[in-house]
Amino acid sequence: MASSRNRIVLMLLALGLLIGVPAWLPITTSARSVGPLELVQPFLITYDRHDHHVVVFLADHPDYSTIEAMITLRRGQPPRIRAVISQRDGLQVDHFNDAELARDWAGIFTGRQTVYRPIHFEARNVHGLPRLRLRFTSYRGEDMDLYFEGAAPPSPEVGGFINPLGNSQGASLPLMWANASAASTGATVLTIDEVPFALGGPVPGVPGGFYTRDFRIGVFRAGRLELDLLSAPSRLEAGEYWVYRDQLENLHLYEIVTVEGDELTLRKTTTSPVLTEEVVTAERVGERLELRSVGATGRRGYEYPASPPPPAGITLNLSTPGRFSVSLDEHADVVTGTASREEHASTEVWTLEPVEPSWATSRQVTAAATRDGDVYLIDNEIGNP
Repeated sequence: MASSRNRIVLMLLALGLLIGVPAWLPITTSARSVGPLELVQPFLITYDRHDHHVVVFLADHPDYSTIEAMITLRRGQPPRIRAVISQRDGLQVDHFNDAELARDWAGIFTGRQTVYRPIHFEARNVHGLPRLRLRFTSYRGEDMDLYFEGAAPPSPEVGGFINPLGNSQGASLPLMWANASAASTGATVLTIDEVPFALGGPVPGVPGGFYTRDFRIGVFRAGRLELDLLSAPSRLEAGEYWVYRDQLENLHLYEIVTVEGDELTLRKTTTSPVLTEEVVTAERVGERLELRSVGATGRRGYEYPASPPPPAGITLNLSTPGRFSVSLDEHADVVTGTASREEHASTEVWTLEPVEPSWATSRQVTAAATRDGDVYLIDNEIGNP
């Protein structure tokens, strides 16, 4: 595949952009080890800001419960689109219009099916009311055609946090915020292979669909990542960094940004189209670094300078022993609960057990990192305690 070859060719150039040094400098592994598991944060977290989001609820389809799409506009490029079919058994199937993104998503995240599909999308306003058209071929080869009409201009009063219900319960812990939304009208129509299906909310009184302008989603995901250590620092000082290569040939770089006493702030940047920039804080305790927080900003780190400070995104706070909290942008403590960390030989395991809100209690997060020589195996699982 041409895109894969181009990625390999550009890896060293991207490394130079990531760390701000010439790309031709050699990558060497440090002779001094700074600790067995302290260099990799074990949580698989994503965060995205979408310009448009549309969802409809199917009242009478035997297999599908919802059809939705998240659209991100890009300057000088086609929009990035993810269309999701949620099944009545809770499983979800992702459809991406970006082949490389679909490849990496399928190669890292588990518990869901992922396919590449061309996706047609149109959005316009008629007297302030949203009108949208979405069309794509489903993973089963069906012609999915959605025409959406909003009943009113998008409003913050109709937005807010979204309960994921039972969707993707064994594969994700999602935090979703709708900044301004509008309910659908009766003119909204979904056809599958030219057959119209009735729309109706998951509970009585809920409209058959919604449109959102400015949709934020941060997610803990089930998946597997293999990181091969290419370079490590000889000392814990600002400007030093670790470099890893994953199983899909993406580079991941953790650069030390600040050191204040025993507290370190690191910025992770990556060539991955799936796993984006992170801000990590840790505290040095003896000969290891203990994780204190992880924030995924949603930015492709190699596309932006380290300053100004990145937007908040989704942030996991582990600074209180035995507890955790998750924030989304300016909304603090959206999900809270208990946190524990255990070590077994060369494996470190974090367990997050949500307590609030109630819908999150069935989505325990287990994040394990195992070191095998210079390779770190990261496994994340989501499910009942």
